[in-house]
Amino acid sequence: MLKNNIYIVFFLLTSILHAQVNTSSPYSFYGIGNINQTGFSQNICMSGISNAINDSHHLNFQNPASYSFLNLTSVELAFKLSQYNMQQRDLQKSDLLSNIIGLGIGFPLSKNASISLGFKPFSSIGYDVEYSDFQTQSNTLGEMTYNFTGNGGLNKVILGTAYKFNIKEGFVISTGINLNYYVGTISRINSIEIDSVGFYNYRENTSNLIRDFQMNYGILIDKKISDKNLSLGLVFSPQSKLKSIENLYSHTYTLSGQYEYFGDTIKDIKEQEGYLQLPIHLGSGINISKKDNWMVGFDYNYTNWSNYALFNLNSDYIEDLNEFILGGYFIPKIDDIHNYWNRVQYRIGISYASGYLNLDSFDSSQGSTLGFLKDYKISIGLGMPIPKNKSQLNFGFQFGKRGANESILIDEKYINFIFSMTFNDKWFKKRKIQ
Repeated sequence: MLKNNIYIVFFLLTSILHAQVNTSSPYSFYGIGNINQTGFSQNICMSGISNAINDSHHLNFQNPASYSFLNLTSVELAFKLSQYNMQQRDLQKSDLLSNIIGLGIGFPLSKNASISLGFKPFSSIGYDVEYSDFQTQSNTLGEMTYNFTGNGGLNKVILGTAYKFNIKEGFVISTGINLNYYVGTISRINSIEIDSVGFYNYRENTSNLIRDFQMNYGILIDKKISDKNLSLGLVFSPQSKLKSIENLYSHTYTLSGQYEYFGDTIKDIKEQEGYLQLPIHLGSGINISKKDNWMVGFDYNYTNWSNYALFNLNSDYIEDLNEFILGGYFIPKIDDIHNYWNRVQYRIGISYASGYLNLDSFDSSQGSTLGFLKDYKISIGLGMPIPKNKSQLNFGFQFGKRGANESILIDEKYINFIFSMTFNDKWFKKRKIQ
């Protein structure tokens, strides 16, 4: 049984590593794209709250100190189905995409120590933007069409461990560390076409392969107060330089009807070595809970994205990110054997994030007051126990909005349907000789 479970987990992990994470957002044009939410489905259904979560039956990769609270082997596979609706003035576009949230496994090594292994998409790029501009130069140029496409992103393979110290009865301090392996490819194609005979068009293809290790750290403090628990969590990721290999190729071409004719090679740079600089991330959280009944918590996250750089090139568009999350859950009566819905975990959360993109940089008009890109989310979900089992099915919806339909901006609304399976069992049992 144990071997079969391990084979299944290994197969799922290797399959997911070859999967392509997709998004459909013009805002993913900048930096390393859209930054994906942390946590698995239970966290996302509370709008991402995770910094102080120390669940004994669910994985929490955001704070590695949480692993030491696992008392069973926990395996989770999570997916989401996303509906994007975008509007700019009178133009509208919709996309439906399916993505993997992540795969993880964690298990206790002893009463105080645990280990985990997981895979999660970190960022996603997916855009196809085109606009036209009428240029005049002695009445010879005419209409110029600019096209920008991009795809790819970064994935993260996580190996983590944690150890908790029982200071005294009802008072625990846990520390943890994640070794993260980032891997992914960011591909971009930019082209300029001139609607006039005899002019050369231009196309540039850039591809960045990123592969390198990084570490992040966490601490969790859990204190029992009467029949409740107060939990405090801190997470920290230092600034890191990830190795990157860049290929860049640009050339000119002409158009004749539906056919394209190659012109001259402008640049041909192969396997140039450089770095992608990931910024510092700091997170804190506080939760208060009553075991198997309810929990409410608050998270604050800060990421110093203004220090992001790729091949020593910074972006004027990218700024620091501040995120605030309020979430929790409620279980009416976990030991009610007559009413299944009383044993269900009902989750809810709201979040607000400001930053990452400085919208004033998009607007060339003086005195722009667009400010930072704002992202609002509200999430609801269910954790449904599997009868006669310690496992769970998780369902949830997340409704989000960012941007605005003003100036040159795009109003982006999205709905995420979240589904995951959480399996809990004792895999490693000592055999007794009868």
